[in-house]
Amino acid sequence: MFKWLRNYLRGVVWPIIVAMIALIVISILAVHAAEQADPTNPSVRGSTVKQVKWVFISLAAFFAVTAVPYKRIGRAAYPLFAATLVMLGILAAASKFEYSSLLIPAIRGSHRWINLGFGLFQPSEIAKLTFIILLAWYLRYGDNYRRFRGLIIPFALTFIPLGLVLVQPDLGTSLLFLPTLFFMLFMAGAKIRHLLVVVAVAAVAVFFPVPRNVTGLSRAALADRESLAYWSGSIGEKEYVISAAPLVLMKPHQLRRIEGWLRQGDEEVAMDEGFQLQQSMIILGTGGLWGQKAPEDKNLYFRWLPDDHTDFIYAVIGGQWGFLGCVGVMLIYVAIFFCGAEIAGMTNDPFGRLLVVGVLGLLLAQILINVGMTMGLTPITGMTLPMISYGGSSMLVNCLAMGLMVNVAQRRPILLAPKPFEYGRKRPEDSTNYGPLFEWNRKR
Repeated sequence: MFKWLRNYLRGVVWPIIVAMIALIVISILAVHAAEQADPTNPSVRGSTVKQVKWVFISLAAFFAVTAVPYKRIGRAAYPLFAATLVMLGILAAASKFEYSSLLIPAIRGSHRWINLGFGLFQPSEIAKLTFIILLAWYLRYGDNYRRFRGLIIPFALTFIPLGLVLVQPDLGTSLLFLPTLFFMLFMAGAKIRHLLVVVAVAAVAVFFPVPRNVTGLSRAALADRESLAYWSGSIGEKEYVISAAPLVLMKPHQLRRIEGWLRQGDEEVAMDEGFQLQQSMIILGTGGLWGQKAPEDKNLYFRWLPDDHTDFIYAVIGGQWGFLGCVGVMLIYVAIFFCGAEIAGMTNDPFGRLLVVGVLGLLLAQILINVGMTMGLTPITGMTLPMISYGGSSMLVNCLAMGLMVNVAQRRPILLAPKPFEYGRKRPEDSTNYGPLFEWNRKR
């Protein structure tokens, strides 16, 4: 037992653990500050205690996932992914048929959570991780994705969970799948010109004009559709709106968020659709270099910011600890990325390397979207800040992701073989029996 513990501690990547603990401490302090600002708000009351409870659960899960060799986790990639799709499918069906119960509650019109009794669990969060595991397992030894038609399966594996998450609806989480996919494909060796073609086709699809019959909609709903439309008017006895393809599928509150982002300088919009963004930017601006000194000032500003302890926790950090606090959080993330990049660079096993790359891509996308929407650089999409925002599912999944990186670092295989994903290089004459990667190259 002591020998196993000694070997375990010797292989642990301590900088990642220290950075993770630092972010968790900041999370508890920031959530507590948001709770103290508005203690009578039922959506915020008790959030600090709940966050601490999930922290202990998440840390236990972190150490548990580091104790299981990551290749064993890879062998279970397909069952894990299938189980996730089942949960997402149940929630998508509940949202489609507007079904809600104690087990599947409807919160703010969305069916994203499953009630576990001691807390709410969000399957779309774990879907991000099982997606990375599955994709890394699929890409680990193949090279068909270096041909354009070989991208069909990776994209199909991506759009299945993405579509189910969108139905719930959960636009924020759905935005993370494609950046993670592109990051992993690029690092695995997919050709850049193929990925650029996909991006170009996607850009055309995003702005492609699609008509929608809006006859019979209320005045408010019609105003939401017309605000971002290319054209609106009557054709015969029916009213039509022509807008970009994604806007046709979006809910009214999502359209209002985009309008609030595009019209930040409009005072009328700032008091309605753009109120949350305006308050976030005010708190960041008044935080100054060191943060607001008077507690009553913090309480005043934090109380006016909806979802300050979840999606807009970065604004709380800016108001509480100022510009230096925001920079400090970013530096901790940078330290995690440097450690993750070193782990990926020192790992010759393709599956292990792709696991780390996928986790880093997921974290990068989350951070950029969350910080961007807090500062008004991107639309508000309901994105949590990794390991800081309030939320048990988010904390659990991000700690599991950190655990996967540490897991790969602990079990870096020593192989006398070429580095993975290096194509076109000649195989040494005497390398036939040196390992599976050489055997793979020989068969190619």
